[in-house]
Amino acid sequence: MIYVTTLDVFGLTADEYRKLLDKLKRQKRTEGSIYLHLTSEIPGGFRIVEIWDSPETFRDFLKKRFRPANKALKLNRKTSITVAPLHNFFGPRLVELRRAARTLPGSSHRQII
Repeated sequence: MIYVTTLDVFGLTADEYRKLLDKLKRQKRTEGSIYLHLTSEIPGGFRIVEIWDSPETFRDFLKKRFRPANKALKLNRKTSITVAPLHNFFGPRLVELRRAARTLPGSSHRQII
């Protein structure tokens, strides 16, 4: 079974989110247990949605990498976390999505086309 995780991080800015990803080397050094990472703005912060192979590997990431990186960057933000079994996934245009993702404002591979 695979799991979806949601982190609502309140008070986080786009600049802080980028610094956190860079500190984690998130797009260069990913855990083998993560399938997908998505981020969107929500009122007053950001929502991070990820798909993981187990709740234990996600919690291990939080403990060993996410929380220490937040502490190092002095990002003490209220965060609401949920973990649930994934019920369904549909991705008919994943190849196109990968190319489109490079143009998103939060991407480290942002290219202006």
